[in-house]
Amino acid sequence: MKNTIQQRQQIRFFIYNVVTFAIIFLIFGLIIYQQVQNSLYSSVNSELLKQKERLDNVPPVSKEGIENQPDLPKNMEQKRQGSGPGVLPVEWDKNGKILNQDAIGELNYALFNQLTLDTTKLGTVKSVSVGESSYRYIVFKAKNSINQDAAYIQFIISVKAEEQLAASFGEILIVCSIVFWIFSILASYVLARKSMRPILLSWQKQTEFVENASHELRTPLTIIQNKLEGLLTKPNERIVDEIEPIALSLSEIRHLSKLTSDLLWLSRADSNQTLLTKEPVLLNDFLAECLAPYQEIAASQGKYFWTKLASPVIAEIDKTRIQQVLVILLDNALKYTKEKETIGLGSFVEGNYWELMISDTGSGIAKENQERVFERFFREEKSRNRGTGGTGLGLPIAKWIVELHQGKIELVENTSKGCLFKVRIPLT
Repeated sequence: MKNTIQQRQQIRFFIYNVVTFAIIFLIFGLIIYQQVQNSLYSSVNSELLKQKERLDNVPPVSKEGIENQPDLPKNMEQKRQGSGPGVLPVEWDKNGKILNQDAIGELNYALFNQLTLDTTKLGTVKSVSVGESSYRYIVFKAKNSINQDAAYIQFIISVKAEEQLAASFGEILIVCSIVFWIFSILASYVLARKSMRPILLSWQKQTEFVENASHELRTPLTIIQNKLEGLLTKPNERIVDEIEPIALSLSEIRHLSKLTSDLLWLSRADSNQTLLTKEPVLLNDFLAECLAPYQEIAASQGKYFWTKLASPVIAEIDKTRIQQVLVILLDNALKYTKEKETIGLGSFVEGNYWELMISDTGSGIAKENQERVFERFFREEKSRNRGTGGTGLGLPIAKWIVELHQGKIELVENTSKGCLFKVRIPLT
């Protein structure tokens, strides 16, 4: 079931990436194509717009004046029409008939005979397709024209080369977009699997956390409920006669209190709400004070407890938090060692670091489970018997406290048997 949900999440993320990349490439391609097309036609539009200026700068000369001036250039009429390179001028009368057919030639006229005069937006560049060719043109009112019947002058220029170039660029852009889109699909697939892995792992850990927390809460609540319901069936009994169910209920309540406290600690750890209260601490004196109760407990249980305090320095630490780490590690050591077995604590200074070594010769942890000891609710003993194990939250809390001190805690392989925990914390 979990694998199916994870696969669905990966597929959704993959599809989302594919669609996103497709939209991005489409928008990007359209913008580039539009900019290139505008750039290609900008010189054509500029040349057409200059025709009005050229037309206005030609002085008015009558046809009789041209005939009386034999030294006037033969192409004066074309200059008076203001045409530039590649631009063909077409004169129209007010009825929409072409007047200068001889000037533009039969070939061009064969193309222009499909045109109609459009005077709705004078002075505006427009596009028109004639057969397989494309043109751009602009229309002005006739001014200073030799032909007195000319009402409008149309300047038209072929944009076939620009159109072919734009079409070629569009094809290249489409091919490149498809290639890069396919590449993005492959990249999205790889990234989807890679980026979703920690998310799915976090989701799986959260699910396991909720399941384990529910189980730990359900057991003591069930015991308390059963014991209290049993007491309700005996309203006339004395407290001394029912001391066992009352004591068991109180024990489970204490367990619940500790469990909820641990969960609250971890919740604060996840949200970074807890701050340290550091102060200068003489390490040897601090450790001696913390270890005294555990030395007495070990002696009462017939266990050997040795210490080696070689850290006569002052460190900036949170005493309450570090004491909690010691309590967690020493409680575990006492819990998993038997009579005549050994528990030890060594404190050393190496460079700018304070090192703690807590070892025992107890039952130890299987090699395949050593990497999981700092996972929440993980317990090697699967029966969840609180006589041989706690809630599985102690070591995760210890790890959080040490890392809050910018330090590191790890379970290293013991040379003999049992467990060996190593804590390394900066002195400043």
